[in-house]
Amino acid sequence: MARLVAVLTDFGYRDYYVAAMKGVIKTLCPAAEIVDVSHEVEKWSILDAAYILSCCYDDFPRGTVFLVVVDPGVGTRRRAVAVKTRNYFLVGPDNGVLYPVAARDGPFEAREIASPAYRWWKTSNTFHGRDLFAPAAAKLACGAAFEAIGPPVGLQQLREEEPFVEEDRVVGRVMHVDRFGNLATNITPGVLQRLGIGWGDRVVISWRGGVASARLLPSFGHAGIGELLVEVNSCGRVEIAVNRGSAAERLGLGVGDEIVISRA
Repeated sequence: MARLVAVLTDFGYRDYYVAAMKGVIKTLCPAAEIVDVSHEVEKWSILDAAYILSCCYDDFPRGTVFLVVVDPGVGTRRRAVAVKTRNYFLVGPDNGVLYPVAARDGPFEAREIASPAYRWWKTSNTFHGRDLFAPAAAKLACGAAFEAIGPPVGLQQLREEEPFVEEDRVVGRVMHVDRFGNLATNITPGVLQRLGIGWGDRVVISWRGGVASARLLPSFGHAGIGELLVEVNSCGRVEIAVNRGSAAERLGLGVGDEIVISRA
C-alpha cells in the first residue's frame, strides 16, 4: 500500500507548480494519495512553513511523506534532502524548514537526494520541487529504500527563538498569520502562567511603533465584536486576535515581528 504524500509550499495556485509536482508523484507512484497541507505559506518564509508543519504533522497517519517546498535558496549549493523520523518521512530543501518536526519526532536520519533513480527526467535550476523533491517523495511513498536515496548528511537547524522572559513581561515573535489575521506567536501558555496571567486578566501588548491593551480569553466568542484579545490557539501557542476582525491589520504586524506581552 502506498503512503500518503502531504504537500506544503508557498506556490499558491495561480501557476502550474503545484500541479506539476502532483503529476510527477502520480506518474512515479500512481497509488499515492496526495493531500494539500497548504500552498499559501508566506512567500519565502521558512519560519512560517516550519510553524505550519509543526502544528499538524502529528495529525497524519504514520508513514506519511511530507513534501515541503519553501525554497528561497533554490539553485544554490543548499542540499536537497530526505529525512526519516520515528514516524514519518520529510522531503525538501536543507534550509532549516524540516528541522523542527524532525527534532520533535526524532530520532531522525537525513540523506542527500543524490541517486539519479530519485530524480525526474526534467532538470532546472529553479524548480527542484518538480525535479528533485516530488520524485523522491513519490519513490518513498511507493516503498523505495530510504537508504538508497543518497549519503547521510547533517540537517540544517532552524533557529527557533525561545521567548525571553524578564520580570513581568515576555518577549516573543510572530510565527504565522492565518487568513483571519490572527497572529500566532512562539509564546506558550506556560509562560503566561509564570507571569501570573490567567483567564480574564488584562495584558499590555507592545511592539515597535505601538502599544495596545487586551484580555486573555479562552476563545473569540468571549470577546466583543471588534475587541482585541489574547488566546491560546489549537497549536498550543499564544495568539493575538480580533473577534471578527484582523489583528494583523489592526496592529500592523507580520511573520517575524517582535512583540512583548506584559501584565497590565
